[in-house]
Amino acid sequence: MENKRNHFFLVRGSIYPFDTLFTTACIEKVIKHIEYKGYKLDDEEKSKLEMQGNGKTIMLRGGQTIIRLRLEKTKLGIDVADLAHEIEHATFFLFNRIGVKHTEESDEAFAYYQAFLMRKSMLFFDEQMGRR
Repeated sequence: MENKRNHFFLVRGSIYPFDTLFTTACIEKVIKHIEYKGYKLDDEEKSKLEMQGNGKTIMLRGGQTIIRLRLEKTKLGIDVADLAHEIEHATFFLFNRIGVKHTEESDEAFAYYQAFLMRKSMLFFDEQMGRR
């Protein structure tokens, strides 16, 4: 039976000018999806998308962040600890890109953005499991 899950979820850069794509798809589908949307991945970006563990986060040259997660046999279909881990990377990449270093003064902005991405992604994964 075919898996009807949507393996891609885009959080538009409404707070900051860069999008974040969450995905549980295999690398071939991720590459196809990104290039279908009009972004041409180079070989280095393609290789950075490869995932050895349970998650992988990269920022593309254009500033878009890609968060890949492995599907897990959990109520949400993913490991929430892995999601939180990857969101921390995504937040670091984004703030570094816009020139904000993680300091005591910027810590609250980092925390708010991590919470923003966590809420958006949790709603998506909750919906995917038919819980909404």
